[in-house]
Amino acid sequence: MFAQKILPAFTLSAAAAALILLMGSAVHAQTPPPTPTFAQLTLATVTPTPPPAITVTAAPGIAPTTTSVPVFPLSPGSIEGNINDTFPAVRYSFNATSGDSVTIRMQSTSGDLDPLLTLYAPDGSVIGRNDDETTGSRAARIALTLPQTGEYQVEATRFTPESATSTRTSGTFRLTLALSGTTTEQTPVDPLSSVPDFGVPFSIITNQSRTAGTLTADSPTAYYAIGAQQGDLIRAIMTGTGGDLSPRLRIVGRNNQPIGRETQTAVGETVAFATITETGWYLIEAGGDGTGTFDLYVNMIAATTLEVGTQVNGVFEPAAPSTSYLLNGRIGDELSVIMFTSEASGDVSPRITLRDVSGQELGSASGERFVTLRNTLPRSGLYLLEVDNADLTGRSSYNLRLNSTPLDVNALDVIAASYNKDYSGAISQDAPAQFYRFSGKTGDLVTISMSTNSESLDPYLILMDSDLNELTFNDDASARRDARIVQFRLPKDGDYLIMATRSGLQAGTSTGDYALALSAGEISLESGAVTVTLHWNTGADLNLYVRDPSGSTISYSHPEATSGGILQIDSNTNCQTPSIQPVEHIFFSGAEPLPGDYRIWVWDQDGCGRSEATTFNLDVQVSGEQVMQTTGSTLPGQRYETAIRITDGGESGISEPGVVTNPSPQQQASEGGDIFIRYGETLSSSITNDRYAVFYQFNGTVGDQIEIVMERLSGNLDPYITLRDANDNNLLGGVNDDANSSTRNAMLTYTLPRTGEYVIAATRFGVRDGTSTGDFQIRLSRLIDSEN
Repeated sequence: MFAQKILPAFTLSAAAAALILLMGSAVHAQTPPPTPTFAQLTLATVTPTPPPAITVTAAPGIAPTTTSVPVFPLSPGSIEGNINDTFPAVRYSFNATSGDSVTIRMQSTSGDLDPLLTLYAPDGSVIGRNDDETTGSRAARIALTLPQTGEYQVEATRFTPESATSTRTSGTFRLTLALSGTTTEQTPVDPLSSVPDFGVPFSIITNQSRTAGTLTADSPTAYYAIGAQQGDLIRAIMTGTGGDLSPRLRIVGRNNQPIGRETQTAVGETVAFATITETGWYLIEAGGDGTGTFDLYVNMIAATTLEVGTQVNGVFEPAAPSTSYLLNGRIGDELSVIMFTSEASGDVSPRITLRDVSGQELGSASGERFVTLRNTLPRSGLYLLEVDNADLTGRSSYNLRLNSTPLDVNALDVIAASYNKDYSGAISQDAPAQFYRFSGKTGDLVTISMSTNSESLDPYLILMDSDLNELTFNDDASARRDARIVQFRLPKDGDYLIMATRSGLQAGTSTGDYALALSAGEISLESGAVTVTLHWNTGADLNLYVRDPSGSTISYSHPEATSGGILQIDSNTNCQTPSIQPVEHIFFSGAEPLPGDYRIWVWDQDGCGRSEATTFNLDVQVSGEQVMQTTGSTLPGQRYETAIRITDGGESGISEPGVVTNPSPQQQASEGGDIFIRYGETLSSSITNDRYAVFYQFNGTVGDQIEIVMERLSGNLDPYITLRDANDNNLLGGVNDDANSSTRNAMLTYTLPRTGEYVIAATRFGVRDGTSTGDFQIRLSRLIDSEN
């Protein structure tokens, strides 16, 4: 298994120095499994017990077993491949219906490859074969009407002359599949079809339902899940009915991030509101101070969408002092929102607030009777407009009107760009964004990267069409601050705009120089002494992990290791920027591989709204020779685990056949990648008996004086924090339990000893053996900048 950030048992007899040792590098100490000899390595085909079905094929030349032709799933579109003496043939499978028309074309893209195609029907019979599509062309092409319904296989190989003295051709190729009645778009999945795992026990509630509950010292929080559509306004009312309970409510979405806001309407009662911007499941968290019984009532109101130039009417009353509206806007739109209340009495204090979909406030205005809010939209997309009465006891009707002046696209300062070119620029407070325009065609696979060597700039990329409609975006590519949009398929012919900016856009604060690269086509994967490549074909966020013989783990959370291991590409990161052809690739630079065990995980860490299994292909090569070819599948949350071994003599083989596991909540937190946090950010999470530690990662500069604050939000949580270096070694003095004698919250002030990556362990007093639980927020601040 990979090294885990599992914290040891807590003891009360230790002094401060022992507390530091308590959460030290011993967290990684585990008893390793018995090490097999090389003769015991698995070098033949291995089929683990399903589900899911997985086939592992060994490298040719290592064992005298027959290597089967690998089969990959094929969708309409194009895919790249390679034919050589090691892999003289590759098979692809696709499903079709009787009567469908199919066209398959195989074209050489490098080398002297002479393509040959063979098509097999579901019953295994050959129904098509072609060497040269036309005289003078080596490309192979099969075009016919399919006779059966079922799974077809197409074999891509090379033409081999009968003469024994003839040279066998080799090279890379592009295989294209066109199937009548199909499209390259993936079938949408209903986000409400299955309830996600929120990591806590919960009950499902429905609209206009009422439920009763009890909060105790042992169970200080209750959770309820509800499904909602985009545009719904969720209103949850929690009323204390017994005991000394002072109710608190919170509504959270993906990744346990709070949405909406809470209002105390009366003693013993609280109301939480949230406007839903994405269809899916949401968690209502009922807690508070004290203990006792409560009633929870939840109802949903379909929020009104504001149209430019149209007036809407509403009413403020004590039971509903706030209303939310949705509006669609485009970058640069100059908004003017006007509200007029009918009551001039002192118990009406109208207010308008504009927020983005994450709840971040973009602007606010208030008045006595008339209110006008003006704002320029920072990007294209959906926005929330909240109107409320600051005086919760007042009653009044109101009317609301939205006006907008669109941005003149021709007035933008745009740099002309083209494929396979590099550009440079700078982000400053005066110029927080730069636009680039390029022309593309339907189906082009576009990759855009924005990187920086600046410690201060946090790059952010947005891709738009010529009408300023936002197509996709990316903030962080793996653990780096660099932004990257990977293999996005263009939907139509025409011009496109790239917005190179910073996290927070106009409201952001980071500045610095950047480099921007634009390319089209399949990404060229780096070669190396050892390469591990993962392919899949859904929008799920699969992540590839490799632990090398030195003990370093390369993944999206730690993309580089001192051993030379590098994560070249991370696809579908946080479900933000789904790629049409997702791939993850880890390579180890150098000519000779490091001997020892390489433990490999394929972790389905986020289904991104999908509940079904995702099929993947895993390829492992050592010194250019294939050691493993695996096809398997995992459900969201599952992890496929395998390993290879390289001997001192350079031989390689499979040391652990593939198995699928279900990581525990603590394994997910300890092994699934640290949560990224930046200076000035406040994030929230929870500590339970199943997950007693959460880990955060940040980058700092030698001499920075930082402050970490971990505050309890609910329950009886007793926060405890530890600061570690990039290798998970605790820093001397980098631990705190209580900030002072009057609080259980933890606070640590520390001067960083070096430039690089740091890890914060957020846990509870007693760690694994502790008993306190609850929600918390953690805040990272830089008190003294080393550069100032």
